[in-house]
Parts: sequence; structure tokens; C-alpha cells
Amino acid sequence: MPIQPPAPSTPDRPVPAGEDRVLATTSQLAGRVEDALDCRLNAAVLEDLLLELDRGDFVEWVTVTRDGEYLWDLTDAPERIADVVAAIVVERLEQWLEARTAA
Repeated sequence: MPIQPPAPSTPDRPVPAGEDRVLATTSQLAGRVEDALDCRLNAAVLEDLLLELDRGDFVEWVTVTRDGEYLWDLTDAPERIADVVAAIVVERLEQWLEARTAA
């Protein structure tokens, strides 16, 4: 049974043309990643990953297309993910420095 994503924060609606947003379906995103990394992705695993990223507010699903694919808003995803990674790196560095100075 497929996992349903949480309800979108905005009602299902067409995305206005000309909006400065980065939108992609799961298959479009998989295709771009496969082209960039020259590897084959499991679409179900990618979709599960996107659902987890949605739960963490890193991406947002906008709607479901007529073909039944999720449409993802990836506009702020790089910045959101980078902020979390940076915070974790700083935390680990601080822990390392504390351990080195305590010894």
C-alpha cells in the first residue's frame, strides 16, 4: 500500500504561470538525477525519500497530476537542506573541539 503524503499546506490548485518556483514531478526529478549522476534510481525509493523530506519541510508537494504523480515544489530545498547540514557540521565540530580541549 503506497504511503500518502501529508496534506499540502495550500489547497490543490493549478500553479500560476510565471511564478518563480522550481516544480518537478517525481519522474522528472528522477530523470534529472539519473542524467546528472549517470545512475538508475528506484522511483518508489525516491518517492519515499521525497515524502520524508516533505515531512521535514525540506520540499513541499503541491498537487497530484492527472497521471497520478506528485508535483514537488523544490524552490527552497537547497537552502533548507544546506542550513540543516551546516548546523550539524558546526555541532559536530564544537563537540570535537570540546573533546580535544578536555583531554
